[in-house]
Parts: sequence; C-alpha cells; structure tokens
Amino acid sequence: MYRLLFPFMMCGFLGLSQSIDLDRLGKAKLFDYSGSLSANGVFYEGTANRQAFTYFVNGNLNFNIAEVYNVPLSFAYTNQNFDFSSPFKLNRLSISPSYKWITAHIGDVAMSFSPYTLSGHQFTGVGIDLVPPGPFKVSAMYGRFLRAVEYNIDKPNQQTAYLRRGFGLKSSYAFEKFNLGLIFFKGFDDKNSLHEPFPVELGLSPKDNTAVSFLTDFQVKEKINIRMEYAVSGITEDVRVTDKSGDSGMLSLFLNENITTQYTNAFNASIGYSLGNGTLGGAYERVDPNYRTFGAYYFNNDLENITVNASQTIFDNKLNIGVNAGLQRDNLDDSKASAMKRLVSAINLNYAPTERLGINGSFSNFQSYTNIRDQFDYINQVNGLDNLDTLNYRQISKNANLSVNYTVKQTETRTDRANINVVYQDSNEEQEGAAIENSGTRFYNGSASYALGYPQQSLTITVAANTSYTKTGEMDAGLTLGPTLGVAKQFFDKKLRSNFSASYNTSFANGAQQNQFYNLRLGGNYAWKEGHNFSLNILSLFRNTVQASTTDFTTTFGYTYTFGRGKKNNVDRPPSSFGQSPPQNNLLTFRYRDVVYSGTPSEIKQQLQNVLQQSRYDPMPQEKRDELEQMLMDFEKDNNTDRLKDVAIAFLKELHRFEELNKTKE
Repeated sequence: MYRLLFPFMMCGFLGLSQSIDLDRLGKAKLFDYSGSLSANGVFYEGTANRQAFTYFVNGNLNFNIAEVYNVPLSFAYTNQNFDFSSPFKLNRLSISPSYKWITAHIGDVAMSFSPYTLSGHQFTGVGIDLVPPGPFKVSAMYGRFLRAVEYNIDKPNQQTAYLRRGFGLKSSYAFEKFNLGLIFFKGFDDKNSLHEPFPVELGLSPKDNTAVSFLTDFQVKEKINIRMEYAVSGITEDVRVTDKSGDSGMLSLFLNENITTQYTNAFNASIGYSLGNGTLGGAYERVDPNYRTFGAYYFNNDLENITVNASQTIFDNKLNIGVNAGLQRDNLDDSKASAMKRLVSAINLNYAPTERLGINGSFSNFQSYTNIRDQFDYINQVNGLDNLDTLNYRQISKNANLSVNYTVKQTETRTDRANINVVYQDSNEEQEGAAIENSGTRFYNGSASYALGYPQQSLTITVAANTSYTKTGEMDAGLTLGPTLGVAKQFFDKKLRSNFSASYNTSFANGAQQNQFYNLRLGGNYAWKEGHNFSLNILSLFRNTVQASTTDFTTTFGYTYTFGRGKKNNVDRPPSSFGQSPPQNNLLTFRYRDVVYSGTPSEIKQQLQNVLQQSRYDPMPQEKRDELEQMLMDFEKDNNTDRLKDVAIAFLKELHRFEELNKTKE
C-alpha cells in the first residue's frame, strides 16, 4: 500500500515547494472574488407521486489572491426525498483551489482520466492536477466512491452496498514527435463495512479492482493524427474467497487475486486526415465482454466497432457534407446463444445559400443482424464439425430529417421567421430473408412555426403546429396533433422578460380519440440592479383520458445573485425570444443508439420533442415527463455546442432508461 501511495506523496511535496511571485503580489489587487448563488423552490399539486415542495440551493464561488491563487468553491443541496438510502451522494460541496499550474480538487468532485479507467464517477475526497510548463503532466486522486448502505427489508428499492474507496494516477510526457501516457486506477470495497445480514439473492460481495491504461498520440506530416489507448482491468468479484487462482495476472502486484478474479481488455485507435476544407478519418474499438472498472458508472462492453467518417465544405462554405459509416458486432468470445451485427450509415447536409435561408437534411440507415442458435443443436450435436442451424433475424431502421429555416422579413421594426421540420422513421424485421408479419413500424412527424418579431417593442409572437403519426404493421397505432401559441415580451427597459405559451394536443388510435392535453405556461425573469435575478414559472397541465381527467399544477420560483467581476454577464445577457432561431453556423451533429440528430439547437430541440411524444412513452409518470420537458426548456440557453450535445444525450439516455425499466416491469 505504501508503494501505491508514494506518487500521491510526491504530488503533495511538489505543491508545497512552489514559491510565490512577489513582484505580482505588489502590482495586483490583493483579494478579489466572484461567483453566483442561486435558490429554487418547486411547488407541486397533482396526481404524480412527488413531494409537494422541493428546493435546490447551489453556488459557485471563486476567490482570487493577487491574481496568483484561485480558489473555486461549488456546492449543491436539495431536500428532495427518495424515501430510501443510496450509496451515491446527492448533495455535494467541492472546492478547487489553484496556483499557477497546480489545481487541487477537494470535497465531492469528479475527475476523468480516460473512458476505460476513471471516467466521471463522483467521489468524496481529494484530487490534484499538475500541468507545469514543459512536457510532463500529472493528475492524481483519492476518495470514497460509494457509501456503505445496510440492507433494509422494509425498503425494497434501497440499494445495499459496501463502502468503496479508490485512488488513481495519470501521467503523460510529450516527446518531440509523440506523446505517451500511463494511467493507474485502484478501487476496493471494505468487506467489514456492513454489519447487518442480507439475502444471498442480492448477489452482493466485496470486490477489488485495478485498471491500467497506456495512451499515445502522434502526428504524421502535420496532416495525419493517430491516437491509441490500450487498457486492462482486473476485478476480483469476492475478496472473501480463500482459494487462490492458478496463474498470477499482469496486475497481481496491485490486486487481491483469487479464483473469482477476471481480466478484461479494451483497445481504441483512431486516425484523422485533414483534406481540403474537411477531414477524413476512421476508428477501431474493441471492448471485451464484462469489461468494467469502479471508476465509471456504466460501460458498453462486448463490442467491436469499425467506423469511417468524412466531411467537406464546398460552394464557398455554403454546403457542408458529412458521411459516417460503421460496423459493430458483439459476442466476441462466442459465449452467447445469439450474435448480433449492426451496420450504420448516415449522411448529413447543411446548406445555407443565403443569409435568410438555411436547409438541413440527414439520413441514416441502421441494419442489425442477429443469429440465434437453436439450443437443440447443442443437445443433438454429434461432433464439433456438425453445422449448427441458426435463426437469422434482421432489423432495418431508416431515419430521415429535413428542416428549413427562412427569414421572410427583416427590418428595424419587423422580423418574420418561418420554420418547417419533417421527420421520418421506418423500422421492420426479417427472418430468414422474409419480412415478419406486422413487425414494421413507421413514424412521421411534421411541425411548422411562424415567428413575428417586433424589436422596438421587444415583442415576439409565435404560432406553431405539430403532427405525429405512428403506424405498426397494418394498424394505426397513434395520431397526435395540436397547435401552440407563444408570446414573449420585455418590459422596464428589458429588465423584465416574460413569456406565455398555450398548447393543445389530442391523440387518436385506430380512428378513436384517446387523450386531450391542455398546457398553459407563464414565466418571467426580472433583473434587479446589478447581480440580482428573480424568476417565476407556472405550469398548468390538464389531461382528459379515456380513464379519467386530471390536473397538474407546478410553480417554480428562483433567485440568483451574481457578484464580483462576472456579475455584469448575467445582467447583459440577451433575452431568448420565443421561436427565434439561433445563427445558422451554430450546428450540432451527433449520434445516439445509431440515430443521427443534426441541425441548429432549435431543430435538435424539436427532434427531441418528437421522440418524447412517441406512444411508447405514454406510461411515463408525469413527474418524469415534467423533468424531461424542463431539460428541453433549458436546452437553447447555452451557446456551447459541446454542452448542448451533453444535455441532448442525457435527455435521450433518460428516455432509454425509462423504456428499459418499463420492459422489465412487463
């Protein structure tokens, strides 16, 4: 253990040995601070199983000493009650002081070394990043990843867990023509942290994990960039087992090995080539079955990916073309009764012939091949050379999207913008080359909006209509349609920003009306003096279904105080007008579960809304639906495309998680 802690001790000595720049101390302001504090309260009355009142308090503070030391501090607290204990910590407090090229992380923090070792898992402890001038870089951490949670028979939803700690080290060195990196991560459970007995059916045992990763990247002739990472992870599933394994593994020096120990590998390589006004690239990834580490919440494993991509901008940067293709397969060790192959191809077009017109289109084709071996073949097999018959399934999914944005009129007193968005999705299944009856599903969605803006009156009026239609086999699975009216207005020298929207949606199945939804939203945001910001949002949702009629009422009140050097940013932030499109060059393109999403933030938002409205999400609790709708409401408020992608992917992951949970209940 002392050998493993030695790198962290060295990092501490390096941090203490730094001298203070006395010349800078005499010229700069001795002490300065900036940051923001915010509090939000949510009142709810309705049929969903949620608390009547919840509040959230969070803050970000930064203290600066003589422009040499920076001490960022962040915290979050909520009274939201989940009615059971969790090994994960919800409320957090973190501080990240820095001095020149030294940054420390203290409290409830998250660090990422690589996707296959430590990747964003929150822990309570300490970390440090050392980025001095020159070729050598070091990061290190130590902390608690899971709290011990005793078994409670009265709370079946509670997750029992051992106390889990971990530490890690990442170092890299930049040579003249290439870079090398090494990552070490260790996670381990305390087998004495639980005292109450628990059922064997939980399958819970104290575990031990060590992961090591090697990284490199280099350039060839300034236009070709190559990156590679190889990782190995060893996990002992139960450290209480006394039977030793036959052969020691490559990480036996750092791992408590026994017969439950298993080693898995992960490899990733990519190449990129700059060509004209675009790029050409490819990537290969292979992750062994059951690969995981304690430094990440979730891993996609048992997969092999081969992808190629190309992008090019032509016609004086007016047209951007992106092409992607990939092949993925699983069952790498032939241990499963079925094997699947996926073939994905996609094309994205972004065309802006004039400043007023923007056209975005995308098409993707996803094919999945599944070979299911008949178990009777195993029983009746005479020798290893017998041919095994298989049941071959093929699933084909096509996705197309077309979006058109056009500025009809733009003067000092009037701005008119129109938007049309069309989405088409088609999926079907085949067995032994023949289509399976009633297996196909088609989804159509169309939306149109027209926004009238009056800049001098700080007024925007938007009228929109949305229609979606789903057909399964020969049956009309669902038709949903309805209009929306939105109004945004600013008052008191633009200090008060208000918005109102009303929408109506009705759904039909096989020609019969099923549901009616009335949605009323009223919101306001007031900037008082410098740094004070108040917000109030009211949502009323009226549902009339075949079974019953219900009403949900939600009120959210918020207050934000911004102080220090960054306070003017919050006051002078331009308001978001209802229905106005962002600049056409702010385009997003990403893939999630083999579906390509592409367009401006407003177009991506509409695509996400279309997904949420699909009939398979009808059983979703209203509390969860409100949470996802709130994510969509906040989606366009950030101009950082990377953060927008993260929000969109998080939204889709929540939908997928609900769908998987709903399937298990069935």
